Amino acid sequence: MDLDTGVATRITDSAAADSRPRWSANGTHIAFVRDYGNDTEVIIKNVNNNEEQTVNTDSIDLDPEFSKDGKYLIYASGKEGSLDLHRWDIAGQYSQPFTALHQVERNPRRLASGQGFMYMHGSGAHRTLRLRNLLDGSDEIINQQTLTYHLSADVHPRLDLIVYSAPIDNDYHLFTMDLADNRVKHRLTSAGSFALTPNFSADGNHIYFVSLKEDRQFQLMSMPTHGGPVTPIDIKKWDYSASVGELHLSAQQKQQGEVVARVSIKSEQGHLVTNPYGPTFIDSQTGKSYFYLNKSANFTLPTGQYTVEMVRGPQTPPVRGQVKIKESITSDLTLTLEPIWDAGAAGYASADFHVHLNGDGHHRATHEDALLQMQGEDLTMLSPQSWNRWERRIDADIVGKVSKKGAFTVIQGQEVRSHFHGHLGVINIKEPFAPWFFGPANPVLGDPDLTNAMVFKHANQVGAFATYVHPIGTDGDPFAEENINSIPLELVSDGVLEPKMGLELVCAWTSPLGTAQMWYRLLNIGKPIIAMSGTDTWIDFHRTPAVGTGRAYIRPQESQDIDPIIAGTLAGRSVLTTGPMLDFSLNEGLKPGDITESGSQKYVLKIASLWPLERVEIIINGTVVDTLEGVSTKQLTEYTGTVDLPTGGWVAARAYSLAPDKDSWPTMHVRPFVHSSPIWINSVGSTMATTYRQAADDLTKALNAAEARAKLAYGNRRMTKLYDRFEKARAALR
Repeated sequence: MDLDTGVATRITDSAAADSRPRWSANGTHIAFVRDYGNDTEVIIKNVNNNEEQTVNTDSIDLDPEFSKDGKYLIYASGKEGSLDLHRWDIAGQYSQPFTALHQVERNPRRLASGQGFMYMHGSGAHRTLRLRNLLDGSDEIINQQTLTYHLSADVHPRLDLIVYSAPIDNDYHLFTMDLADNRVKHRLTSAGSFALTPNFSADGNHIYFVSLKEDRQFQLMSMPTHGGPVTPIDIKKWDYSASVGELHLSAQQKQQGEVVARVSIKSEQGHLVTNPYGPTFIDSQTGKSYFYLNKSANFTLPTGQYTVEMVRGPQTPPVRGQVKIKESITSDLTLTLEPIWDAGAAGYASADFHVHLNGDGHHRATHEDALLQMQGEDLTMLSPQSWNRWERRIDADIVGKVSKKGAFTVIQGQEVRSHFHGHLGVINIKEPFAPWFFGPANPVLGDPDLTNAMVFKHANQVGAFATYVHPIGTDGDPFAEENINSIPLELVSDGVLEPKMGLELVCAWTSPLGTAQMWYRLLNIGKPIIAMSGTDTWIDFHRTPAVGTGRAYIRPQESQDIDPIIAGTLAGRSVLTTGPMLDFSLNEGLKPGDITESGSQKYVLKIASLWPLERVEIIINGTVVDTLEGVSTKQLTEYTGTVDLPTGGWVAARAYSLAPDKDSWPTMHVRPFVHSSPIWINSVGSTMATTYRQAADDLTKALNAAEARAKLAYGNRRMTKLYDRFEKARAALR
C-alpha cells in the first residue's frame, strides 16, 4: 500500500490465502504465510523479480521473520509435534531447530542489534514473551500473561523497546516496554480498545495495528510510538492488477423467500472470496472457507469463473452455482434452498446450548452477531456461556442477557471451568457463580476444598440448570480400565446425587458414543439425566465449527417460569444430533419425555439425514434390542416395528455412522450421530433390578477411581467436601 495515495496493490495471486507479511531488513524480500485451509507454508518472495522460495513441512508452518543480515529466516513449525521455532538457511534451503520448549513457540521478532530474537511461548494457561540472545545463548522471560491468545509483539528497529498487545477482560490494549527494565510499561490505548498485531514503522516513530469496525471488518490503524491520537489508515482503492466486475448474490428458501444463509465462494483457481460485510470463517474439519450472507449482497471480484456453495442448517442439502464475472458488468446469481425435513412444521424448535460468544478470538462478537449466524443455520435458540480466563471475566457483564429477533432467541449463560472436576455449563442463570475456576491445575487463591456441588446448589437456588459439558473423549466404554480415569472427576457423584443435571451427549470435541454409555448407566439407576447438545464453538473465532452444528431438536413445553424451549429440554422432549434428525414414537404418538406402558408396543421411527447412517438401533435400558437397515438416501426414511418393553426403565432410538467422516460438511462434526431422549416405562425414573445393579457397580468403580485421582492431584490438602461427596454417592448407590 502506498501511504501517500492510499492505493493497495495486489502482489500475490495464489489459490491459497496469503497473510502475515514481514519485510527483510533491506526491503528486497517479503516472507509470509500461505494458508490452504488445511495446511500452511511459508513463502519468501523477491519483490524485484517476484521469485518465490517455499518453506514447507507436513505440519503447520507460521510466523516468518528475517535475520538482520537477511541470510536466515526464523519461523514456527509443528513438524516435531509441537509448535517450535526453526531457522531456515535461505541460500542452502535447509532447516535447523531454534527452540524446543514445551508446547508452543511462535511470533519471532529480531532485535534491533541483530544479536537476538524475541518470541512468544505458550504453555498451558501461561503466555510469555521471551528473549533469546544469540551471543551467550541465554533465553529469558521478559513479560508474562495468562490465557492470552493474541500476545503478539514487535521490536523497535533502533531501540531496546517492544510493543505488545495484551488483554483486560474483553478488551485488547497496546503496551510498550523497555527491554532494559521490564518493570517499565506504558499503556497506549484507552478503554474499549481492541488492538491486535502491533508493528513498528520502519523509522520507529509509529505503531501500526489492526482493530475492528462495527461490521467486524479489520481496520488498519496507526499511532505515535510514545502515544497519542489513533489514526485509521484508509485504503482508497484496491488495485487487483486485473479487471473486475460485480456479483449480486441472493439466497432464497422455498416457502420463505429471501433468507440468511451460509455461503462459500471460490475462484476457478480455488482462491477463497472473503466477506466484505462481516467476518469470514474456516471449517476446521475441511479447511473450507465460509461466511453468512444476509439475504443478498454485492461483491467486487476480479473477472473469471466462480463457484458458489450455499447451505442453511444440517437439514438443507448444499446448493451449488456457477457464475462468470465480466469486466464492469454486474452478474446475478440466486440460489434456492430446500430442506429435506422442516423442524418447525413437525413441532420442533432447535437449540445449541453450549457456545461462547467471545472466547478470545479475533472477531469480537455481540448477541446481534450471534443472531445473524443462527438465522444462517436455521437455529432457534442459542445459549452462549460467559467464561473466565483466570483474572479476565469475558462477557461477565451480560450473564443472563436475553436477545430476540423474530423466532430466534439468545440467552447468555455461564461456564464454570473447574479443571478435571468437570466443566459445567449453566443455563438460564442471571447471577453468575463464583469462583469461575478452581481445581488442582489452576491457581489456589484461597481454600482449595471446592466442589461442583456448590455450582449445582447455586443454580438450583436461582432457577438455573447445570450441565456437564464435553465429558467423554473416547468412543470406547468410559468404565473400561483404560478409560475410567478420563471421566470428569465429579460427574458420577453429581449424577448420582443431584435431582436435576444435564449431560452433553453431543459436542464438537468429544464422543457421543462414549458419553452415551455414561448416560445409560445413570438412566439405569433411575436418574432422569437430561441429554444436552452443544457445539462449544467461539462466535468471535474464525476457525471453529459453525453454531448449531451440534444441536438439539426439542418439542417446546409451555411454562410460567422459563422459556418453553428450555422447559421442553428439561422435560426430556428432545433429540440430540450432529446433523441428522430422528423422530421416534410409541403407541401411536408417545414421544421422548413421555411415559409408556410395558409390554408389546408398536413404534414408528423417521430419520432425515444428509449423510449415510450405517447403524439404526432401538435401545432398551442401554441394550440394543433391534438393529434396522441403515440410511443411505437424502430423503425421509420411515421404519415401523414392535418392541417388547420390560416393567421398568426406558426406551430410545439412535442412528450413527460407523466411521468418522473427514468431510461431514455442512455439519463440521466428525461423526454423523443422532439419539432420542428416553421414553420412560410406567414412570419417570423406573428401573430394573438387574440393570440397576450392573450400572451401580460401574458407577461405584468410577467413584473409587475418581477419589484416587483426587488424592493424587491434591496430595495432603484437606478436601473434606469433595471426599464426603464421593462417600454420599457410594452410599446412595448401595
